Amino acid sequence: MTTLLRIDASARFEGSSSRRLADHFEARWRATHPGAQVIVRDLARTPVPHVDGPTIAAFYGAPVGPDRPAGVALSDALIAELRAADHLLVSSPLYNQSLPSTLKAWIDHVVREGHTFVTRDRRPVGLLDGTSASIVIARGGVTSARVDDFETPYLRAILGFVGITRVEVITVEGTAHDEATRSQRFAAAQAQVDRLFGGRA
Repeated sequence: MTTLLRIDASARFEGSSSRRLADHFEARWRATHPGAQVIVRDLARTPVPHVDGPTIAAFYGAPVGPDRPAGVALSDALIAELRAADHLLVSSPLYNQSLPSTLKAWIDHVVREGHTFVTRDRRPVGLLDGTSASIVIARGGVTSARVDDFETPYLRAILGFVGITRVEVITVEGTAHDEATRSQRFAAAQAQVDRLFGGRA
C-alpha cells in the first residue's frame, strides 16, 4: 500500500494558505493513488515537544531502563511514521524568515543516528533514499520583493541529510496582499501541484 505522510505546521486552522494548498495536494494524491494510506501529523493540534536533555542523552547511548525518557518513545513513533511513508508532504508557513518551532521540534525527533541516518567513514549517510517529498510553503511576500527565506533551503538540506533528495517545493506567495493578489498567487500554486500529477485538476 502506498503511504503519504502529511505534516502540517501552520498555527492557523482557518485561512491558512499552506493547509489549503496541502489539502489540494492530498486530494490529488488520493485521486492518483486509489486505496493509498494517508497519515496526518498536525503539529498545531498535537504539538511535538522539544527534545530535552534526558532524551538527547538516550539518543546517544545513555542507558535506558524503567526510567526511559518519554521523548524516546515519541521519537520512535514519529520515525516509524516517516519510514513507512513513500512520500512526505510538509506544509508550513514562513515565520520570521524561517520555519515554525513546532516543525523544528518534529525534525529534531526524526533526524536520529541509527534510525534515519548512519555514520560511515566519518560521514553521515541518509537511510530514507526510497522516500520522496513535497514541501508546501506559504509566505506573505512575493518574489518581486526582497524575501529572506531560510526555511526552504534548510528543509531541502535536512531532508537530504536523511536521504530524501527527491524534493519538490511549491510556494504560495502574496498571502499578506490584497484579495486579488492572493487569489492569483494561490491559483498559480495550485496549478503547480496539478502539474506534479500530470495535468489539470
